[in-house]
Amino acid sequence: MNKRFTFASLFVMFLTTLLPTSAIANETLIPKGAVCVVDDGFRIVLVEELITGKLSLPGGLIDEGETPQEAAEREVWEEAGLVVTAQEILHQDEKATIYRCRSDSDIIVFDLETRNGFYRIPSWFAPHYGVETGAVYLTEPYKIKSDKYRYPEQLEQLKHWFAKPLESDNKITWVNNLVDQASDIHQVELQLLTSLRVSIDSLPAVINISIKMFFTVINETGTEIFFYFLFIVALVYFGRESALTLLFGIVLTVVFTGLAKQGLGLPRPFVYVPQLQLTQANGFGLPSMNAMLATVVYGVFYLSLKRKQISSVALRRFGLFFIGLIIAQSIAHIWLGIHFLSDAIVGIALGAMVIVHFSSLQRKHGDLLYRVMASLPFWVIIALVTSGIAFTMQYMNYLYMASLCWGVVLAILLSKEQPSLNIKVCFITLFVLLIMVVSARFGTGLLLDSLEVSSVTVLTVKSVANLSLILMLLTISAWLPRGITHKKKDN
Repeated sequence: MNKRFTFASLFVMFLTTLLPTSAIANETLIPKGAVCVVDDGFRIVLVEELITGKLSLPGGLIDEGETPQEAAEREVWEEAGLVVTAQEILHQDEKATIYRCRSDSDIIVFDLETRNGFYRIPSWFAPHYGVETGAVYLTEPYKIKSDKYRYPEQLEQLKHWFAKPLESDNKITWVNNLVDQASDIHQVELQLLTSLRVSIDSLPAVINISIKMFFTVINETGTEIFFYFLFIVALVYFGRESALTLLFGIVLTVVFTGLAKQGLGLPRPFVYVPQLQLTQANGFGLPSMNAMLATVVYGVFYLSLKRKQISSVALRRFGLFFIGLIIAQSIAHIWLGIHFLSDAIVGIALGAMVIVHFSSLQRKHGDLLYRVMASLPFWVIIALVTSGIAFTMQYMNYLYMASLCWGVVLAILLSKEQPSLNIKVCFITLFVLLIMVVSARFGTGLLLDSLEVSSVTVLTVKSVANLSLILMLLTISAWLPRGITHKKKDN
């Protein structure tokens, strides 16, 4: 989809979709969009949309001054990285014109079949890779599940068109890997990663399975739900000032690494060797957001513990534990094939720079630093900055971070922190907030499943969900201890 339109329409709330409704082309119609069917006679090229998570044909809206053919050709290049020529019209209605397109060169395809029966097409050089497009595939239409395809009615047309093999000018070149396309340092790292995999696989079964389970579990500590858990722990046991400092570190990391990745455009290991991928990941790899995020989050936790003036022995043990966890997470991401060693090293270094600088400010200004980071003017500025970046760069993660920031602004306006030193009250608050997070994420998923899928719908629902969740966490963490305390006094 055209990313400029997608984000602009989110802000002005214009909803536009590409839903073909007729099987007969009508030349008198003026379609809003253009779509390409790129095939080899019985398999078609599909893009996996990053925002919706659905599969669709490459295509999008027609820009002003473009012909439908030009729009179709441009969208295929932007989303799939293929240079094509739009030929005959397969279908046309008021929403879109669907062309059958011929690739100007051979289509490079990895010969590794995914669990869904798809074959991955290298596409990291496509302009919208990692922003709109998560992956590009080649597959037969009958292998596509209707709940995974964005336009179910269109899927039936595709199955009908390719019920029998067709003649096609498109040629497929099958490859096992594209290591020779990687930079020199990445080629060395790919060899090391492959050797590591072989070494682990050669170990006795019990040890082999144990290592794989360990890496898989450690990888879960880098997920969104886990960072919500850490935020809640900081909110309940360290207070709102420390929790908002932690949240600022998360926002800073997500925005900074996102900008760096888009600017550098360096792919992940599995882009060159798809056999290396053992878990879900998308976009570019350098710097590792996971590594920087872990370093910043655990660094803030360490400084918060230091602020509590716990014993030096306990503080040292926590520090060693956090360092070990950061290293273990980075190794897990490397082993799972989603990061190079250099990605992790750069991510950890950037995170360490943030923590060292923050620690210096903490020594100089003390509690004043935390009060500033929990103040209304500070979060209004952060919300405005992230909103500007989201609208300018048009990337979903920036939009989600902006919604979190506006949720904090509303929470500061609506509630004031009520500290509680009662262990029981803290535990009850922690439990309630965790239930809220799980319920909110589950409810958001159910809501999206019940709605007609579009980029605008997904962005709107998730943004509102993020804003509402952070608002509820901050306000309820302030009101609940007060309510429990008053109830005890009344009794």
